[in-house]
Amino acid sequence: MTKSHNFVGLKRQFFPSVLALAIGSVLVGCGGGGGGGLAETSSHITQPPTKGENNPGSGGQDTGTGGEQNPNSAYIYDPQKFNVEEPDTSLNKVGVGVLDSGVGINDYLEDSVKKVFRYIEDYQAGTLTREDLTNRGIDIQDIDPGTHGTIVAQIIAGKIPANAKYPVTRSIEGIAKDIAEIYGVSTSESNNGIGYATTAYQAALELNKQYGVKLFNGSFGTVGMRGIFHDDVTQYAARLADGGSLVVMATGNAGLAVPSDEVLLPTRNSAIEKGWLAVTGLNEEHTDLYRNTKGEGANNCGLAARWCLAADYIVGPIQSDSAGGLIMFYGTSGATPQVTSAAALVWSKYPWMSNDQVRQVLLTNADYMDDGSGLNQLYNERFGWGALDIWNSLSGPQSFLKVFNENFEANVTSNVAIFSNDIDGDAGLIKQGTGTLVMAGDSNYTGATDVQLGKLQVTGNIDSTVRVGTSGTLSGSGQTGAVVNQGTVSSKDGRLTVNGNYTQESTGTLAYGLEHYLTVKGNATLAGKLEVSAQNKGMVTEGVHQVLNANHVAGQFDSYSSTSAFLTVKGLSQTNQDVAVDVALADAKTAGTLSGGISDASGELLNKLMAKANTQAVSGQSTQLTDYVANVQKVATATAAQAVLNSNAGALFAEMPSVLLRNDTLVNAQIAQRSYQVSKQGLTGAWVTAGYLDNTSEAKGWDTVESEIKTASAGADFKVTDHAILGAYISDYNEDSKFSASNGKSETELTTIGIYGQWLSDRNYYAAANAQYGFGDTTFDRTVTDGIKTDASHAKADLDKYGIYTEFGYALPMEQFSISPYLALSHNAVSLDQVKESSDLGVTVGDTTAKESKAHVGTRADYQVTQQLKLGGYAEYAYAFDRSLPNVSLTSNIDHSVDVRYRAPSFDKDFLLYGLGFNYLTANSKWNIFGDVAGNALNAEDYQMQLGLKYAF
Repeated sequence: MTKSHNFVGLKRQFFPSVLALAIGSVLVGCGGGGGGGLAETSSHITQPPTKGENNPGSGGQDTGTGGEQNPNSAYIYDPQKFNVEEPDTSLNKVGVGVLDSGVGINDYLEDSVKKVFRYIEDYQAGTLTREDLTNRGIDIQDIDPGTHGTIVAQIIAGKIPANAKYPVTRSIEGIAKDIAEIYGVSTSESNNGIGYATTAYQAALELNKQYGVKLFNGSFGTVGMRGIFHDDVTQYAARLADGGSLVVMATGNAGLAVPSDEVLLPTRNSAIEKGWLAVTGLNEEHTDLYRNTKGEGANNCGLAARWCLAADYIVGPIQSDSAGGLIMFYGTSGATPQVTSAAALVWSKYPWMSNDQVRQVLLTNADYMDDGSGLNQLYNERFGWGALDIWNSLSGPQSFLKVFNENFEANVTSNVAIFSNDIDGDAGLIKQGTGTLVMAGDSNYTGATDVQLGKLQVTGNIDSTVRVGTSGTLSGSGQTGAVVNQGTVSSKDGRLTVNGNYTQESTGTLAYGLEHYLTVKGNATLAGKLEVSAQNKGMVTEGVHQVLNANHVAGQFDSYSSTSAFLTVKGLSQTNQDVAVDVALADAKTAGTLSGGISDASGELLNKLMAKANTQAVSGQSTQLTDYVANVQKVATATAAQAVLNSNAGALFAEMPSVLLRNDTLVNAQIAQRSYQVSKQGLTGAWVTAGYLDNTSEAKGWDTVESEIKTASAGADFKVTDHAILGAYISDYNEDSKFSASNGKSETELTTIGIYGQWLSDRNYYAAANAQYGFGDTTFDRTVTDGIKTDASHAKADLDKYGIYTEFGYALPMEQFSISPYLALSHNAVSLDQVKESSDLGVTVGDTTAKESKAHVGTRADYQVTQQLKLGGYAEYAYAFDRSLPNVSLTSNIDHSVDVRYRAPSFDKDFLLYGLGFNYLTANSKWNIFGDVAGNALNAEDYQMQLGLKYAF
């Protein structure tokens, strides 16, 4: 195989080897050129768009109710709001194999080239070896003196470096420079890097298998293939096409009426056509194929016309390493990578497309050029389908044609794809895949449209009859032909117009988005379900809403319901031409997953907010409240509704005093145990302790609150009489709590001061007491939502607390063992100042105070192990016989004029503690170490522990 370069008046012919001559594989299709100065005329390369455009679509006609709005609604329908923005697909990179003389990783390609390989085939021995040249020098990576493969790669993906000698205003960059990832291939160590076509296609198969490369550029060609070699090339090409690859080949530069043999491979095996494109070259005026004065230039498409199109024969100015500057590159070798680049851009934008579909996009968007055979045909033997049009190719197919398939099967596997071209043709469309396909153009293809899976959203117009399968969805603000609905037709994406009959079968659903009625220019035959939702851009008011208008309505919906958790359908009315629903606001208290508690409190507030918003909307007002309720009405599930209710309840703020109250009684019990320990050895002095509590508080219908409490205390005591001691202490109190339903957490920091004392009679009766007061603040963090938007909300409030504990008991001595039964009373109170959240989606809760009195009964036991060490245990049951909880004032930050009041929840009133402890006194009676650990028999998850050290004066 050989190749020819045309360097501004200089032709260099590389003759084939003896083996190549025997096989008949003389390369003629790769022409390239350059050298000399810059050409005055500019390149005709069609550059890709830098930003997609949205086709606004024709929209549906405002029929039904005479085109008037619902008299109870302030909603104004704007079809432009339902146009779909072009998705950002710039991160979808496409691997491109450049089958050529290799690719040198120069400054223009350093960001684009992934790998460079040399493949050597011993055709007679049937072996193929590969050498990785990626980290080798440029002269080794591309051994062609004219750096043919490197220039081809630059046309696809070259980027002008910052230190370039020539600015971008004087030289071109790669058409797919930010999309294509280049895999360079050379196929010979001689003949300037060009070997056999069999080698190139085997390399392509390996790159596809190992690196997932599906797009290949072949700026080379062969004439005179025959025999086994021709068969081998054909079977490799078939494997590439069957494996999903797209190969773009040059027609050649001899000025012939027939293209190179590789271009014609689909004529030998029709299965190859789906993965094959041929490229010829146009003159600068785009009036004909390029031919020089000798008649040399681009070969015709010939028998490859059905998979052939044309691009610029002259490319540039472009950097040439061999020329040391800018050149104009001549040949179908330069035309071919333009088409390859366009394929890369299309495959990046529509990554779900098959090789055949990418091919169809490029061919149907080509600008037809008449060769004298007439205009009423798709292609001709000179220009194929015509001139490459990159811009329109990035708007999807221009035609659905049976010359390719009976239907264009759009398997949009995820996200959104937009076809904004006006699509014609004699074939149809099948929508597959779970993603959304948007039809934004004015399309009149004559085949049927079958939505089998996922969503087809029409923002433009399609004349085609549409069948919606059981797993498909049709929606949009545009127009369609007649519709047969076995799946879902949705008006959530705007008012859809059916220019024909609408037939809904028993398996079908009309997903009606309130205010977006369906207009049927023909007759409507109804069955199946009607589902009502609030998916428009404004809030829905109570009252009667148009669902459907038609010339005649037959049949009826089998059932109707609301998919909005906060709306209900009171009834459905139907006439010969119209269907309407009577919509009311649902009771928010029952919209979520929880009953009572949080749902009652927030449900009452939300009911008042929705009622006020409805009044505002009916009077034509648009307020922050109506916007808020509009989002709330879009909530479809009970779980999402509960999240809205939780956000409106402010439960964690109301619960906080109750939680702290319960936790404080447990701390009181720990303090009592500590007071017992510090005085057990009969010594006075200074002491320090560290404590930890883990506690879970529960109230039906409210949050489950998990609290971690850490305390560090220091104190001292002294004897006031022979029978009494008195002490004081200061503590640092830190509590972290998590609230399950409220999706929030709190951090409480308090400084606590306290006093304690004990009196012991001669008869072993004793009395003990402690009192403490704490002050500090609590910070709250949670996520709030209106069902559509979510926000991180913060709040901070001052907090104080106090507690009193009095204990009476009897110490029963028994040599080494003693038991001390006791009775106690305690009283605790916690006050939290007003809490106002930072988020508008949050709430404000007024001042709250919680109080309770508890009765305690328990016993302690100690065993004297040694003179210095005592081990002990204790058990205590406590019950709150009197509890006062706050009446909470709750308002929404959206509208402070609406408020509700509710009683704060009551958490567990009792606990049953059991624990073990130790007390050790050093031999010199100066240091006393003590500690205990306890659990709650009524809640296995609760536990507490403390450790202390005392120094005797």
